[in-house]
Amino acid sequence: MIFKQRMAPASFIVIIILFLTTGLSAGHLYGSEKVPDAVVSVSSGFVIAVDKKKQKLYVFQKNNSFRKVFEAACSTGKNHGRKEISGDAKTPNGIFFVTSIVSNPGPPETYGTMALPLDYPTVTDKKAGRNGTNIWIHGTTKPLLPFQSNGCVVLADKDAHALARYVFVNKTPVIIDETITWVPQDQSHPAKAELEKMLAAWAKGYADGDINAIDALYLDGYRMKNDRREKLAGALRSVKSINRHFDMTPRDISILHQSNHAVILFDSKSDIAKDGAFQGHFQKLILDKIDGRWFVLDDAGTPVVAASRTETKPASPQAQTSDIAAKKSIQRLIKKWSESWQTGNMTVYRGCYAPAFRSQGRNLDDWIAHKINVRRHSGRMTVRISHIAISVHNGTAAATFTQSYSSQLVRSKGAKKLELMKINGEWKIYREGML
Repeated sequence: MIFKQRMAPASFIVIIILFLTTGLSAGHLYGSEKVPDAVVSVSSGFVIAVDKKKQKLYVFQKNNSFRKVFEAACSTGKNHGRKEISGDAKTPNGIFFVTSIVSNPGPPETYGTMALPLDYPTVTDKKAGRNGTNIWIHGTTKPLLPFQSNGCVVLADKDAHALARYVFVNKTPVIIDETITWVPQDQSHPAKAELEKMLAAWAKGYADGDINAIDALYLDGYRMKNDRREKLAGALRSVKSINRHFDMTPRDISILHQSNHAVILFDSKSDIAKDGAFQGHFQKLILDKIDGRWFVLDDAGTPVVAASRTETKPASPQAQTSDIAAKKSIQRLIKKWSESWQTGNMTVYRGCYAPAFRSQGRNLDDWIAHKINVRRHSGRMTVRISHIAISVHNGTAAATFTQSYSSQLVRSKGAKKLELMKINGEWKIYREGML
């Protein structure tokens, strides 16, 4: 019997040839990789997601589309559910950021040789009454078992080191949920339009130098006050002087959403240096949705802006003398700060900080309580400071240095940064962190 073969239409043949020659499926052409539904939009970089039910950690990279670049088994809290209080052995749910990268954080069988502290509790957690401290992603040299941590996210030590390669401190989001809901990455998120509207309102108020317009975006009781408000007002004056000449639109935008909470992270120009270079910062808006309306709770990263471009005169001899005096005063403060921490004089140590201090999601009271607890378990401690570099701008300053630190719990060496402000004639620390 002779079978006659029917010829396929020419258009169909062309499509088949395209797929065979490119080796791409339709799913790859349009980005078939599903992503956590907490990802509203990300312009670039990496996103970390932890699925507590599956005991899995994932990393996605965003270029033209998302693709999964890392996956590892993890162990979360012994008890299921969202962390509520200190000691409940639960892992928090939320959108977090790594605050530092720590080598050799403690006994390797417990902490491995790599740790990534998270900024829990966030302002959203505190608003909801949740507390607790020292939530890390860290390694372990022991066999990894599911649901065995006291609240941290634990990885095999080699996986903790691999994960650190994908982390940019304070920029790479970490999504933790009971169960990750996976959605097509080209699916429009229902909260996208309203969160973009919030960002546009913030950006307009910022570019216009309108502090009242920015105030209107905040939930009552969470508006900036005192030193933070004064710094923002100074920043807005500088921005207003340059926004007629440059595009001040936020860039490299990431929007994350979970339940009635959201985080918007973006790059923003803040000034033009005297050499013509742009100055900028990461801006992070923390939002809650209440009665159908989004409100800003916090804005981590409000910049301290250098002098406006219009101020092109060289510093006067008096200003140079004042600058030298400020740097000497800051060096004395750093010496007092490091020595009081080493000796355990927590009264003197606290006196080095500004009342508006914040670090790792903690205010000053929480920070000192945390440090007292660390000091209680650290035994003999040594702190060595070297290679100090200090810059001073209009009543604020930044100091970077190398810190060598050792105790019976931790031994580390790394670059650290302190941000300072002058209060009643004295320099005080209002931000600190590892670089």
